[in-house]
Amino acid sequence: MSELLKADTLKTSTSLNDRSNKIGVMEKVSFGLGDMASNFIWGMTASYLLFFYTNVYGISAAAVGTLFLITRICDAVANPVMGILVDRTKSKHGKARPYLLYLSIPLGVLSVLTFITPDFSDTGKLIYAYITYFLLGLCYTAVNLPYGSMLTMMTQDKHERQQLGSYRTMGMGMGATIVAFCTLPLVSLFGNGNQQVGFPIVMALYSILGTIMFFLVFKNCKERFAEYTEIGDKDETRKQVINMFKNKPWILLTISCLMQYLGLGAVSGIIIYYAAYVLNVPAMATILLVVVNGGNFVGGLIASPILKRFGNRNGNLIALAGALLSFILLIFLGEQTILFTILMLITYILMGVSFAAIYAMLSDTVDYQEWKFGKKSESLLYSSYSFATLFGIAIGSALVGYALGWAGYDPNAITDGARNAISIILFTSGILFTALQILPLLFYKLDRYHGQILNELNDRRP
Repeated sequence: MSELLKADTLKTSTSLNDRSNKIGVMEKVSFGLGDMASNFIWGMTASYLLFFYTNVYGISAAAVGTLFLITRICDAVANPVMGILVDRTKSKHGKARPYLLYLSIPLGVLSVLTFITPDFSDTGKLIYAYITYFLLGLCYTAVNLPYGSMLTMMTQDKHERQQLGSYRTMGMGMGATIVAFCTLPLVSLFGNGNQQVGFPIVMALYSILGTIMFFLVFKNCKERFAEYTEIGDKDETRKQVINMFKNKPWILLTISCLMQYLGLGAVSGIIIYYAAYVLNVPAMATILLVVVNGGNFVGGLIASPILKRFGNRNGNLIALAGALLSFILLIFLGEQTILFTILMLITYILMGVSFAAIYAMLSDTVDYQEWKFGKKSESLLYSSYSFATLFGIAIGSALVGYALGWAGYDPNAITDGARNAISIILFTSGILFTALQILPLLFYKLDRYHGQILNELNDRRP
């Protein structure tokens, strides 16, 4: 590493200064649409599936918690397997893009099936929920993982990666905001008051829009720096997996990502209950979800200049420290609805900056992997983020389900104990998981020598 720190004389790659390789606005916007599409599906599950299962579908909160836990444990295997599969894919459409083309429609169909309430017995309904939710997560991984890994394939320029991360965060925030703002009113409208009818219709609408957006990503985004692993090379695959766990910056970032999505899953899952039973204003659920996701959009909008000024890691830490302070201050606002809402917006603007930083940092760990071990393995490494997204949100929601079950939550008979539990879950999850997200980043040092790594890699390449 000492050689890296002294590599001031290494030349900058001409490809990074070649205008033919620069990414245009249309391509950046299209890339952001991919996360918007993802949030039409997974944002819907994060914000409303727990509520749907307990209040509409008709299964207990504890049963939902177990459902989320068991199905998402499977992601510990499914995500790296999918990452290996993408790294071995070589087609006329590229390495990652084919999955967006061929699996977007099945993903949309499964998302609708997940929000259908069949006329089964209680056991039959639970089995149906397990099957559809498991398949939805599997198909989501098969689309979102290759989509996310495209960032590293699209550019090697640090600032372009930051911009793509910002566009992706804006797409995430916009998609989740639309879901938060429109879902319940549309469910009421299309279902004519019957949520069992309204939810699948609304999910079908989101699925159609999401599929169109994934097609736009496929059409407009280019894989400029894709690297392939030969099919059947088992030794190489085993070596890549072993080397992945020797990548310290990747491990630290993976832990931080997991903590972030655990917190997001818990907060998103509990907000609808907090609005209805603590603030006693059910309509505030929509407003607060819009605030959370709209804050992420604004954070993505302002992230690029912040990260350019402070760096990916330090910019991330500054944003998270501010978010942690905001979460603590929220406790003292209690039921002061207006001030609570304003501070929640500030909190998630800061979290939006953090999301954008993570996308750029993950690409940096791929460069480190290539420099250290000779193989990029971008899709395999990105599987950690895909896993953190699915597992973190689901387990965060599962923890909410278990906590509500432990507190004796019954939608038909709300007790003071349940109300207290709802408040504790909201504030504790925000503070705890933000603090745990910060901790591994304190040991992340890749920003210091990433520029030298890129220069050395560019010298190695033809």
